[in-house]
Amino acid sequence: MRLGKTVTALAVVLVGAVPLPAQDQVNLTVDATMDIYRAGGYNDGSNGIAPVVFSFPARAWRTMTFPSVGGAWTCSSTVPQYGPDGTSLSTGCLPPSGNIMNATGTFSGYDSTDFTGAMVGMFLEDALPPAAPAALRFYNSDSSQGGIPTDFKNLNPLIGQVFFIGDGLTGTGLGSIQVFDVPLTATHLYLGYVDSCNGGPVPGCYSGNPGSLNVSVRLQYWVPDWVEPTLSSAPSARALEGIAYDAATGSTVLFGGGNARWPGGVVYGDTWIWRRGWSQLSPASSPSARSFVGMAYDPSTGTAVLFGGQDANGVVFGDTWTWDGVTWTQQFPPTSPPARSGTGAMVYNPATDTVVLFGGLGTSTGGYGAPVFGDTWEWNGKTKTWTQDFPASSPSPRVAPVAYDPITKTVVLFSGDNGAGDCCNVYYDDTWTWDGVTWTQQFPATSPSARAAHSMAYDASLGQVVMFGGFSVPGQGLNDTWAWSGKTWTRLKATQPTGLWATPMDFDPLSGGLFFFGGQLTGDIVTNNTWLLTPVPVP
Repeated sequence: MRLGKTVTALAVVLVGAVPLPAQDQVNLTVDATMDIYRAGGYNDGSNGIAPVVFSFPARAWRTMTFPSVGGAWTCSSTVPQYGPDGTSLSTGCLPPSGNIMNATGTFSGYDSTDFTGAMVGMFLEDALPPAAPAALRFYNSDSSQGGIPTDFKNLNPLIGQVFFIGDGLTGTGLGSIQVFDVPLTATHLYLGYVDSCNGGPVPGCYSGNPGSLNVSVRLQYWVPDWVEPTLSSAPSARALEGIAYDAATGSTVLFGGGNARWPGGVVYGDTWIWRRGWSQLSPASSPSARSFVGMAYDPSTGTAVLFGGQDANGVVFGDTWTWDGVTWTQQFPPTSPPARSGTGAMVYNPATDTVVLFGGLGTSTGGYGAPVFGDTWEWNGKTKTWTQDFPASSPSPRVAPVAYDPITKTVVLFSGDNGAGDCCNVYYDDTWTWDGVTWTQQFPATSPSARAAHSMAYDASLGQVVMFGGFSVPGQGLNDTWAWSGKTWTRLKATQPTGLWATPMDFDPLSGGLFFFGGQLTGDIVTNNTWLLTPVPVP
């Protein structure tokens, strides 16, 4: 299942923040005179009546199904009635092709290649959409014009997009129940009919349509939880590797990592990709073995960028490498940040078309401590240069992860530590945002506890930045999961995994959720487990 990915800046209630019913189910009557284009109170000028509506609060992660659809209808008293999947015959009202391709108001058009007269739906917010989305085309068997076959198992319609429902099954009167992902900000589902006069381009000729359908509608709530997939192979156990989703190849690339944060452990120089399973690659060139690296994907060049890290002897690096999906290439910018490890604070900022780096650790001065940075740098992949920024305000020097929030158009930093080692670490509980010019401290009403070595990434399914794990006592992992709304933090009711830290995290569109690998468990046990934050149904 892949729940809705389209996100707007409207506020929604995050699933997990308040108690939820497992399901909402209603029974509705859908009449053949119900014009889908009159949804939301819009007047399209037809003689149809408003479609029936099912309303619900806006929340993340919901699906809609239609477990029972019965009855029959037609477009005219002179045309035999047909079921909710429509008919493949030319009815004299609408031919079995054509329909209403052009937008009506701010609603999409609708096209069916080789049938007509099916029950359709539309999701809306409380207000009408500002612009019409693209029209969807559906077909039974004639795929010559492209489109979506009516036996789909899952559909992800947009706000204001008219979509085929029929009898809610993959076949007419049989098959599996089809699943419809509810858009994140949707608060209403409208059900109705598509008709026009003599196959014309605008809605009309509804008033004489006999028949109706009895429809059972089920709204299923889901909550995010961590799930460990069963895998046949995986990289060796490690922590502090570099991870970034490579949109150019549709895979998540992993480099390096080690079995301990401190000098003397084993570090790796291998490259793996995750594409619903792990595969090791053998690139022609590669960075030297290291852990505690910084990595981020740069869509402006279609490459993943790696900076810094630390070898098994505690030597830190200041080199820059890029991954093009085939091999690693070292870059030689005229200016670079000072050598450092702990550069998990790297993320692409589309507002400036650069990869932002903040903070990190320098060369160890002995024991566990190391000088800590509080500087901000930007990597321009097009010019292959690093540029230091000098913002008016900034977080204190630290090691901390960051994530880009496309809703607020800011880079988000939470917590971190001062890099002083297990004996003397200071853990922060502050939240900062970077707008491309300066850092601004935020003061949320609710916040996670202070910590270090936690994971952060933007979850496109939830439409929020998510933070997981870390530690606030050396060797004692945390297992809480939080989401940033742009104003405050909300704890999710995720139950897995157990206390874990030192694992980077990114969003994997193929899996439809956040993704991380390895890390350290309580007791400094290094793992090679793969975890996905995916939807699980509310029981």
